[in-house]
Amino acid sequence: MTTLTTTQPCLGFNLSRPVHTAIWGCELEIAPTPEPDSVFLTHELFPEQEGAWAITPILGHIRTAILKSTHRTARWLIVCEEQSHVNVSLLAHHLANEDYREKLFLGYPLYDREATIIHHFAFFKNPSSFLYPLLRAGIALTIPLVDHLVQLLAEGAVRPALSDFFIDAAHEFALAVWQHGQGFPLQPRRYFCAKALPNCAIHGAEPGPTDRMERDEPDCIMFAVKTCGKYHKDRVPALKNTWTKYVQYLRYFSDVDDPSIPTVATSVPNYSAGHCAKTLEILQLIGDELRYNGSLQAIRWVMLVDDDTILSPSSLARFLSCYDPGRDLYLGERYGYHLMGPDGGGYNYVTGGGGIVLSVAILDALQQTCECPSASSPDDMILAACLQRLGIRPIHSPLFHQARPSDYAPELLDRQGTVSFHKHWQIDPQQVYNRWFRQQDERYAQRRQTRSECRYPTPVASSEPVCKHSTRVHSRPESVPNLCRQVKDHHLDAYLRPTRPNVSVRNENNSVREHRIGPRTTNEDENKRPPQQTNHNDRHQHPERVLRFGTKATNRNAVAPQMDTHSPTGGGSAVRSVGPPPQQQHIARHHLCESNELQSNGNLLLRRQNLQESTNIIKHTDL
Repeated sequence: MTTLTTTQPCLGFNLSRPVHTAIWGCELEIAPTPEPDSVFLTHELFPEQEGAWAITPILGHIRTAILKSTHRTARWLIVCEEQSHVNVSLLAHHLANEDYREKLFLGYPLYDREATIIHHFAFFKNPSSFLYPLLRAGIALTIPLVDHLVQLLAEGAVRPALSDFFIDAAHEFALAVWQHGQGFPLQPRRYFCAKALPNCAIHGAEPGPTDRMERDEPDCIMFAVKTCGKYHKDRVPALKNTWTKYVQYLRYFSDVDDPSIPTVATSVPNYSAGHCAKTLEILQLIGDELRYNGSLQAIRWVMLVDDDTILSPSSLARFLSCYDPGRDLYLGERYGYHLMGPDGGGYNYVTGGGGIVLSVAILDALQQTCECPSASSPDDMILAACLQRLGIRPIHSPLFHQARPSDYAPELLDRQGTVSFHKHWQIDPQQVYNRWFRQQDERYAQRRQTRSECRYPTPVASSEPVCKHSTRVHSRPESVPNLCRQVKDHHLDAYLRPTRPNVSVRNENNSVREHRIGPRTTNEDENKRPPQQTNHNDRHQHPERVLRFGTKATNRNAVAPQMDTHSPTGGGSAVRSVGPPPQQQHIARHHLCESNELQSNGNLLLRRQNLQESTNIIKHTDL
């Protein structure tokens, strides 16, 4: 049995090592002289493969690894995620009852309750007819099935069925195996579980008590909302009635100057196809404001969002507390494009609807090197291409969502840690916000009233991890002012907060630092912020780092006038007051459970196999 664990090279969930050590320990018990380890982490096995997380693009490489002499007796390929818990002996016991000579595809079943954009509206006439696996619960493939799929890949028969984009690896892999009905569907098995139970061989991790604890986090985030004139009357009021009430640093960027909001007018008209030029101008305006406005020196992060993004500032602050803002970081929900192309030109990008988070440290280099092929090019994809040229790859988090809650199976949604959703289509955005985020944001706002400046968190006495998506915890001195315990995994060290407050950790993305040659101005107060020091001639000193996509839509060297951060009606910016909202603006609690957003998949196994209902299934009440 060979186990493949899909991993995030930059994020590192907190249970990758238990998967690895559990299986290794089982081998030690079975054989006095164990064979070499048969557990693989995708980011280590395929470090140069952009599509390693999507499974299908690396299937041929997986088979090559299995064909090695030490693994030729393998009968099963197990694929799981790094936060999965694996009971190897129980898994072996259950698989012994399956016929490994057949082409089998086993796992925990999910299905769509309605046709969804994240699955390209597949099976829109009957969405629940197609089953796809919950990856954190594990999937099992017999080696004959792996061989069959590899052969189809070699013949060019397996390609993304509906698009050249990879969004949901589990769904797209299931489509590849299914092969338009000519292949093999997922077969549900009860020993693959969404949550821990005694008879489960593989199950996903559940949040512990420390994952849900309230923590006072610094407010160092600038929120940049992209909007346009036609949405000032409907989408902007929805923002003002929900999450923006709890945001201290907020800017609305529009094609129209509207003092009633107020907006910051850009020089780029609104395009329906894409917003590349507008986004780059927004980053230029923010960079200039941070550079010249001394009251904003505490800002460490910039989050780009759409005017129909629904998010929780408190969840975002907790998530970002696990990362060092002095690093060159680019975070959000990862999509993949052209990952199976023969030219190897595919890449990953953070999709814009769920929010794009950038550390302020990378703004200068991005502004100096990134250009748009056209003003209406897709901004999130061009942004990723520019950052990739700088050596910066996206850090994926499943807490960001490009679509609505109803577009996801309930097993995929984290009730405690979710950061964002996207789209107002056929939903009430205030109802979604009230249901998912309101209470925690209100508590967060109350704590923030006593905080006057941005600071690092104080030490926590608990011995358990407090960052939900950090890797396994190792001991450290209590004097370290860091909520995220420092880990020994090499692929995370460069991104987490330093273990000593006055010692800097080497930056993996040194290419970006090359752009910060010297001060941009002689004013001492304006140079107090090292990440924003810029040399405008640096573009000529490093010509290889300039992306020549086309003519710029705006003048990148133009300095925006200083924006007023205190005037409630000024055209430059808006700073929202902190405090709990009036109670009458919220929908009554009994209205929040009337939709079917969290309808359980519990009837699936009953309908498919006439099995008794089990607590193996995540239900509405669990969330």
